[in-house]
Amino acid sequence: MKSYQTKFPYRIVPEHEKKYQFTTGELHKYRGHYYPLVIKPVTDAACDSVEIAQGHLVIHSSKPKNPAANAAILDEWYYHQAKALFAGMVAKAMLNARPYIRTAVPRLKIKRMLDQWGACNPRTGLLILNLELIKVPDACTAFVAQHEVLHLKYPSHNTAFFTAMKTLMPDWVEREKILKEYYPV
Repeated sequence: MKSYQTKFPYRIVPEHEKKYQFTTGELHKYRGHYYPLVIKPVTDAACDSVEIAQGHLVIHSSKPKNPAANAAILDEWYYHQAKALFAGMVAKAMLNARPYIRTAVPRLKIKRMLDQWGACNPRTGLLILNLELIKVPDACTAFVAQHEVLHLKYPSHNTAFFTAMKTLMPDWVEREKILKEYYPV
């Protein structure tokens, strides 16, 4: 197999390192797809919002020429989308893991992390997922959720952990590879 650098002579820049301008036409990721951004002015800050319409990511902004304001509107929207999506994925991962785990659904925290996709503290029952997962394909997010849920039973990456992972998600290696190659943190 060719090395990553041989296949791709350029470096894929992690999302948190990109220098977005938050202007119309710029491409932004959401759930594994690129969407052209459209900035639409609104007169009231209470109307600041985001929607996906006709294949575009549309930011309705009371400060359309202000990149920081547009970034904040989009970031808040990403957070709310992630909160709803990730909660369902963690619940499904818990159901899948019932042969291994008989604890309550862990508390879920969503935050931007610069060097990992997720974390789990089996002692406190806290599972953390990286906000940037809202930009990757759902199959990859489901992989991270399943991986972190299994840490409730297996805190380390031992043989039992990987055996359970392979049983619950036979294609987990491919999903992890997509994350590492196309969506690096």
